[in-house]
Amino acid sequence: MRHPVPSDSQRRSAERGFTLIELLGTVLILATVAFAVAHHLHQRRLTRRCAEQLWHIYTALEMYEIDRGTLPRLAFFPNDPKQDADSLVTVIQPYAAAEGLTVCPAAPASQRALGLTYVWNVENNGHKLHPPGVPKWMLVEIQALSESVPAPHEGRYHILYTDGQVELSKNPPPDLRRL
Repeated sequence: MRHPVPSDSQRRSAERGFTLIELLGTVLILATVAFAVAHHLHQRRLTRRCAEQLWHIYTALEMYEIDRGTLPRLAFFPNDPKQDADSLVTVIQPYAAAEGLTVCPAAPASQRALGLTYVWNVENNGHKLHPPGVPKWMLVEIQALSESVPAPHEGRYHILYTDGQVELSKNPPPDLRRL
């Protein structure tokens, strides 16, 4: 049985362009790559904002220390972060230039609603910011308390130290879970 031979114009049009399926596949791949890049850039912005906010908290704690002579006596994590006298939120309020510094922008909404997404190292209570020796951690993101909760910055946590350094680490401070 003979098969019909395609005409020259049919052969040229088939060779000239993409089929609709090929075109849709290409668009889908490009959209996926664009979404992944946009998500990564958004995460980087959140990570940078979180580090900047921790630095501003450090500056507020410096001003507190200048006024009072030592670091405040704060709770590890207060019962009511927005109201308790031993909350980082209420203590730095007179010294902070912006609201919301105590909330990591990458934290889940349920945690952001608390008004505080960091835990305080109570070993710093009543001490100086620049103790002799190795700097101690002051604040770390609350997600570091549980291994089952993912770290907010692409698998890493921010840690604020008594020398003002903000570190992005895959591991929480080693003594965190004993506090």
